[in-house]
Amino acid sequence: MLLSYLIEHNRYLNIVGIGLIIAVAVACSKNRKAIDFKLVLHALGLQFLIALAVLKTTVGQTILGGVSGAIARIYQFADQGSSFIFGQLVDASGPWGFIFAVKVLPVIIFFGALMALLFYWGIVQKLVLAINWLVQPLLGTTGAETLCAIANSFLGQTEAPLLVRDYLRVMTKSELFVVMVSGMGTISGAILVVFAAMGVPAPHLLTASVMAIPATIMLAKIIIPEEKTSAQTEQVTVVMQSSASNMFDAIAAGTLDGLSLALNVGAMLIAFIALISLFNALLHYGSDMVNALLAMLNVVWRLPSVDLQLIFSYLFAPFALLLGFTGQTALDVGGLLGTKVAINELIAYQNMVALNLPERVVDVVTYALCGFSNFSCIGIQIGGIGALIPERRGWLTELGIYAVFAAALSNLLSAMIASLLL
Repeated sequence: MLLSYLIEHNRYLNIVGIGLIIAVAVACSKNRKAIDFKLVLHALGLQFLIALAVLKTTVGQTILGGVSGAIARIYQFADQGSSFIFGQLVDASGPWGFIFAVKVLPVIIFFGALMALLFYWGIVQKLVLAINWLVQPLLGTTGAETLCAIANSFLGQTEAPLLVRDYLRVMTKSELFVVMVSGMGTISGAILVVFAAMGVPAPHLLTASVMAIPATIMLAKIIIPEEKTSAQTEQVTVVMQSSASNMFDAIAAGTLDGLSLALNVGAMLIAFIALISLFNALLHYGSDMVNALLAMLNVVWRLPSVDLQLIFSYLFAPFALLLGFTGQTALDVGGLLGTKVAINELIAYQNMVALNLPERVVDVVTYALCGFSNFSCIGIQIGGIGALIPERRGWLTELGIYAVFAAALSNLLSAMIASLLL
């Protein structure tokens, strides 16, 4: 019975894939001796439990649906302010489609004001302490990094750090890496709605984002293990009080911080996407030059047009095989994974929908693509988190590539586990 189940859809390869992902992360660890394998086992077990609860029980699906609805309301509130300035451009269903500058950047401004107000009231501090009390015995992570990892599964990678903005400065490199990886390994509620409207299965999008919480923490702690303790892990009381004189002062300060954050994100995104396009153009030019030389030598074979997408599709093709796919489907899935890392998940999901893949393939691939793990997001985090802690921008630039790598592995890990259960 079990054997036939594992053979069906090549599920036995998923088990191999789970082991391989963890092995790859361990091999790339900055300090393998410092890895907390108890945390690894607990996080992996928690990820399986989340998948079972959501994919196999109606209670889990109902709870996640309620949370998703609440988050969607927050973005609707932000749209109310945006529509006053931008009018109909806020409506992504119009002929102009989804405009990042109109739909996402204003949310950062609104959320900056909201979080400053909640911090003034002391709500954020209580959340940090409560989550630290609940999760510390299980994973051994601090309240601030865990809260940010959880928030990233529903909020954006620039909004979630605002929850713990006053804790960022005292974080260790390992804790900050969790913030980065969890931001890249998940998608925001606003983007989730956009993907669902494109035809991507919403329940699997939401499940994937929640499953990424323990996955991103685990892989972040494997690659950049905790080597020293911060004030939080030493359980020294970190007194964080708002400097605002009243709630309106807090709102004003938060709005200005959010504006600065939004401008940084927009500028970094423009620069990084432009540079990626430039690099792809150079690769295309190199391919053309090689083919011209082959033609001069009367060689029939031609080099395909090389770009980052093609390179990463070949790199990720083995993972497509470990997801249980074969033949052309494996090549298609490898291409989608490469598109997600080299460009972004939006284009990857668009291509997935256009391919008209079988339902189960779409469901599994949804998990593998469900994250902001691409090169342009390095720029977003440098601009976003770097604006909050400019003295740590060096760490952000140093860890950017590692964060993309760890987040991509976390998405693949979720896909392997989901494939075992679907």
